[in-house]
Amino acid sequence: MKHVLIPTDFSIRSLRVVHGVVERFGGEPLNIVLMHAVEMPGSIMDLMMLSRRSSHYDLITADYKDACEIIKNKYASVIQSLKTEFLVGNGKGLFRNFLLYHNIDVIACAAKDEFRKAGPHSYNPAELIRKCKYPVHHIALTPRKEKYLVSAMSELFEV
Repeated sequence: MKHVLIPTDFSIRSLRVVHGVVERFGGEPLNIVLMHAVEMPGSIMDLMMLSRRSSHYDLITADYKDACEIIKNKYASVIQSLKTEFLVGNGKGLFRNFLLYHNIDVIACAAKDEFRKAGPHSYNPAELIRKCKYPVHHIALTPRKEKYLVSAMSELFEV
């Protein structure tokens, strides 16, 4: 069983990496962690109030949740778990501990980095991923023909 980390910006486009991961590991059971990186709160009050009800959980849209359900159902025989986690902070040691905690074996990213900030405290984890000593698979994504949500959701059904 492989434990795979995929960075996400909560766009449906970022979930297209899952298709490439399933193809790359050819039916091997997968546990997938979709990671979104946010900066550590700057004030002591924000830090004390950091919890599951934090504002960064508001970044998860209904479309993103629906897309995750579609992916789980489509690859039910391969994907054992698909969960979204937040990396709160920006440091190599913190990232290493995050990877160890989730038993990550490999990191999968889109070949072309198209990160979009989902919120004011989001940041691109590409530098952390580049510096870590974990194997990184770059998945080539075919460009979308249309820029509408309907076509983006329909791509989740394609192979």
